[in-house]
Amino acid sequence: MSYLKLYTYFLFTLFSLSVIAQTETETLKEAKQLIENKKYESAFKLLDKFDPTNDKPNVVLLKEDILLNYFTTSLMHQMFALKDLEPHEDIMDYRGKDGSFGMQVFQVDSLLNRLIKMHPNNCKLYKGLGDYYYDAHLRYSDNWVKSSEEQIQLMKTNFEKTVEGGCADFLSYYVLGYTNLVQEHDKESIPYFLKSIEMNSAHASSHYNLAYAYLFNDDRQNALKYAKNALDLYEDTTYKSDAARMIGQIYSELEDDQNALKYYEEADKIDPNNYYNIKLILYAHIKSNSPKLPETTQYFFDLAPENPTIYNDLEEIYIEYKKEDLLIAYYNSLFSKFKENNTITGNLNFYLARTYLNLGKKATAKDYFNTSKTYFEKAFEEDHPVFNSIKQGLEKCEE
Repeated sequence: MSYLKLYTYFLFTLFSLSVIAQTETETLKEAKQLIENKKYESAFKLLDKFDPTNDKPNVVLLKEDILLNYFTTSLMHQMFALKDLEPHEDIMDYRGKDGSFGMQVFQVDSLLNRLIKMHPNNCKLYKGLGDYYYDAHLRYSDNWVKSSEEQIQLMKTNFEKTVEGGCADFLSYYVLGYTNLVQEHDKESIPYFLKSIEMNSAHASSHYNLAYAYLFNDDRQNALKYAKNALDLYEDTTYKSDAARMIGQIYSELEDDQNALKYYEEADKIDPNNYYNIKLILYAHIKSNSPKLPETTQYFFDLAPENPTIYNDLEEIYIEYKKEDLLIAYYNSLFSKFKENNTITGNLNFYLARTYLNLGKKATAKDYFNTSKTYFEKAFEEDHPVFNSIKQGLEKCEE
């Protein structure tokens, strides 16, 4: 081959490579513009047309991003439905609802694992795989194709490689903190959460889980600091209420009952009628002999008057603080209100029987057990487990 031909061939090869690189760059740019315009299905189809065999890492990773963030329906995160939206529409208007959507089969983990074998030093592929397992874990947990334990380990392994490769973001560090926390490596989780916060101080869950990590390490002052940060940062009422409740529990462990109650009540204001908040408020009031005990007891009872859990908790709390007489008086005050409800009346008699039995008053307990049986027979079938509990109670009355 002559020098001229060789030189021409070399230029042609460079030109061809440049065109290919530019085409991928332009395709990715166009797809991102479609995503910005909420044309999610069109963006995915554009990428799929350009790389139908899923051989190009950057293209596959953008496909993954579209599917994980903008699906309308996901079938075990193996098949995804997409839709182009209008500017005023939101993906949550369609997610989980019936409709005519384009379905895409895209097994992210298989595709990324194949690409990792081809490009073992591509850090972004490990990050994409970690992101995928984390998203599946959040949405499916134990109801997925891999167990929760497998998900945790796969998240951890891939994000460790992400950190090693130098392309980790705040979420990568957060998930590493989270996986260590779940695996009870509490001390090891702390540096990851701190790094996540350093990279994104507004990520509420990093603060919240860091507070737990410090709490498990008996560092209550740092736990308090980061729990308060989480309370300020969370917008979702459930998470915000959880953070306030955690602060209350930390103050309780610090034997600061006044501040503990303050934050339990704040948690209740944020998320009213939350069983866990009200139970802790009830504990605080009974512990301090508060005049608010009767109204808090009523608030707690009204959450679910037919649910045995409520009665079991009231029994536990009042007996722990030796307030059985108050509980007996409270239950007796309810009979007239619920005389037409056989389930509640049965529960009142049954738990009065248990309270009297705990006090050693077996004859009185026996009467209440028998009365409860009369009402429960009107409410339940004969194979209901409550009848076995009554039988056991009566047997203890005869001991």
